[in-house]
Amino acid sequence: MFKTILTAAAAIIASLALPALAQDSFKDLALPEVWQGEKETVFGPMQFDHGMPLRESAEMLYDKLDAYRATELFLWSQPIVSFAIWRDQAREKHENFQNRSTLHVKTYDDRVGVLTINQSSEYFFSFVNTDDDATVIEIPPGIVVGLVTDFWQRGLTDLGVFSLNAGSGGTYVLSGPNTPKDKIPDIKGATVLGSETSNAFILMRFIRIEDQTPVEELQAAVKIYAASEEPGLDLVPGGDKPLQGYPPRDMGYWELLHEVLQEEDTAERDRFMMYIAHTLGIERGKPFEPTEAQQAALMAGLVSGEAAAKTLVFNERLEGVLRKDGWRYILSGALPDAFEHTQRVRDFDMLDPRSRFTYEAITSSPRMGHPVVGKGQSYAGRFEDTDNDRLVGDGQYVMRFASPPPAELFWSVVVYDVESRTLIVNETQNATVGSRATPDLQTNDDGSVDIYVGPTPPPGKESNWVQSVPGRGWFPYVRMYGPGEDWFNEDAYALPQIEKTDW
Repeated sequence: MFKTILTAAAAIIASLALPALAQDSFKDLALPEVWQGEKETVFGPMQFDHGMPLRESAEMLYDKLDAYRATELFLWSQPIVSFAIWRDQAREKHENFQNRSTLHVKTYDDRVGVLTINQSSEYFFSFVNTDDDATVIEIPPGIVVGLVTDFWQRGLTDLGVFSLNAGSGGTYVLSGPNTPKDKIPDIKGATVLGSETSNAFILMRFIRIEDQTPVEELQAAVKIYAASEEPGLDLVPGGDKPLQGYPPRDMGYWELLHEVLQEEDTAERDRFMMYIAHTLGIERGKPFEPTEAQQAALMAGLVSGEAAAKTLVFNERLEGVLRKDGWRYILSGALPDAFEHTQRVRDFDMLDPRSRFTYEAITSSPRMGHPVVGKGQSYAGRFEDTDNDRLVGDGQYVMRFASPPPAELFWSVVVYDVESRTLIVNETQNATVGSRATPDLQTNDDGSVDIYVGPTPPPGKESNWVQSVPGRGWFPYVRMYGPGEDWFNEDAYALPQIEKTDW
């Protein structure tokens, strides 16, 4: 008892000898408030004990954080996964489609499944890997509209009439970061292209125009080959085989990302994203074997990522992309808010615009991102009618163009399916009305052009009609190849509203 009293007295004396410690400040320094109990976060309510999250709250945060990071990973990976699925589909559907093979896309069936393709021209496209050898591209003089991009969809050059060669033809030498130096030829007069990715994409469009070189003659003069081999073209017919260009909505998406990342060096700008991929089981040089928790996060991020991509497309919030007439520039527009071929401005790379564009479309080039009068391609899209309602396959709609869209080569209106972003799949096997796609296009007495979209045709106007599919959403692109001067003055030329009607 006496010992206990002495111990207590000693404790009291010791406490009196020490200065009292402040709980919320030290002199003029304010200390942070102690987090105790519940805090509301973007991850949900979390419980803290003396500033530290309880175990259950920490586990919940990690699950949500992984899902959020998978969402960003989805948005970041759109351009390279879109190319990976398209390339792999070409290989799967065509056993003889190899490195530097060229697929000839000619029919409706060949086109269905490719993101926002047009129906007014024939296509050659080729996927090349330059790790073994440089690739040589020979383009003949004539009406060819083409491009070369790397695998992150950064446009390296235009080919053909909108290139610096202005339709006079040309030779291009394409190499990548791992191409052996002795495999890069020095060809007099050739344009040298350096891709930042080992894989690249080559696209050519051939447009049939009277009094111009026939398309078949142009196609026969194209060459795409390894620099150390004889000049030639390994042409593979499309064969009426649709290719899926839209990525899968299951774990196959992440398997594709893992697959294609094995083929590419990591760019400095992507190292943080590669860390996020690593935390979710996607890593170069290692097999893709995600844990159950990682799979759950990846699947949650897949759904959330596509929801975000759809929102970026159909509820655009960035300035500089909307025209006065309510249509949206697909590629061009005021920078830095619109996507353009380098994806880069002074202080940042344009992540959201890149995700938006490469979710709804595929490929870009300098003259797609920066068209000028008579040079390049301009695109505009619209996603609602005059009542601000979404465009649905059950309804009937009309677009009255006061005059045809100004274009030197051709113009068209193409209808796409919302979910696939590809040509609408209908019974007529036609998704386009335009100057070259519609030989019997009907024009009104005042020079205006009416274009109709609905499940059944307006009587007597079948040539100007695109058949929609009940139960599915749709959206149109207006395309102008070689846009006219009026297009660049929004007060001089306005695109029409999309009006509900009843025929």
